[in-house]
Amino acid sequence: MEGIKKRFGATNALDGVDLAVSKGEVLALIGENGAGKSTLMKVLSGVHAPDEGVMTLDGQPYAPRNPLEARKAGVAMIYQELSLAPDLSIAENILIGEEPRKGPFLDWRELRRKAADALAMVGRPDLPLDTIVGGLPIAVQQLVEIARAVAIGSRVLVLDEPTSSLARADVERLFTLVRRLRDEGHAIVYISHFLEEVRALTDHYVVIRDGKTVGTGRTEGTPESEIISMMVGRDVSDLYPRSVRTVGEPILHIHDLAGKERPKKASLTLHRGEVVGIAGVVGAGRTEFLRSIFGLDPVQNGTIRIASNEDRGASVGHRWRQGVGMVSEDRKTEGLALDLSIAENLTFTKLPTLVKPQKIKEDAETWSDRMAVKRRSVDQSI
Repeated sequence: MEGIKKRFGATNALDGVDLAVSKGEVLALIGENGAGKSTLMKVLSGVHAPDEGVMTLDGQPYAPRNPLEARKAGVAMIYQELSLAPDLSIAENILIGEEPRKGPFLDWRELRRKAADALAMVGRPDLPLDTIVGGLPIAVQQLVEIARAVAIGSRVLVLDEPTSSLARADVERLFTLVRRLRDEGHAIVYISHFLEEVRALTDHYVVIRDGKTVGTGRTEGTPESEIISMMVGRDVSDLYPRSVRTVGEPILHIHDLAGKERPKKASLTLHRGEVVGIAGVVGAGRTEFLRSIFGLDPVQNGTIRIASNEDRGASVGHRWRQGVGMVSEDRKTEGLALDLSIAENLTFTKLPTLVKPQKIKEDAETWSDRMAVKRRSVDQSI
């Protein structure tokens, strides 16, 4: 990919990005949120056409008009949000869109054979072909999607934040699979925010910032601080300067909180002017703990005190009125109303009785500027 540019209205998403990955190589694509990583990979996988720039695959011109053309050319994208048909079987998902036929009929025997071969290639020949995908753990669903890429003969495989929902053991198994595919000659683009993963798995890296390529090199031997500096455009020592803080009175106090399944017995005290980190492995109950506090999940036992108000759980609307907010990890279904505008999303938690559109727009502009939201207008849909 050379000199790739892509604009969306007034937003310059890509401004001359260069990227190259070879057979038998794992390339890390690194950048902050909004840097242009996803847009670049959507250009590669045929979702978007570039406004400028050229792409070649095995030395030949490559310009897919849609994702199907990209897949047929051997380029497969595994998104962070997997694109499987949850009501179909493993075998059907692996060969979806590429089903073998005998005349006008599906060749089920050949379909099952090809699906079994693909599962063997990703190291999971034990998976029952007739299992419905929607009931599988996320880690296994991810393997099914990788098997689908292998089944179509992909030469370039893009993995977008593949470990974000995986437990540690599943991450190790994924790494083993990626290394095996690399050794078999696949060219792999690995997108991740976790630099320790980048260091453990990749051969080279490309850093993009504000839609431009700002750094490339071999992963081995490149200091992590150097990569971070390229990502953010300033020295690492300036990233998180410690400010003078005065810890005030307790503002949130949780005592022995228990939900339906998790948490079992969680307690926490948060003071004004304080940041508290909640750590734990996948499945420990961190998400459920926060959902219970915010009113998204029922509270079975324990108490929640916000300032001087104590309860055993409340509605989301009540929490909003108390001044509590939550940024969900499931942004698409819980965090945002995708069909509404930026302005509506920013303001609907505190709409007055008498709605003044101009005031909503002004408030949305203010907050969009403060949060550095890239946009054409606050009136555009999410």
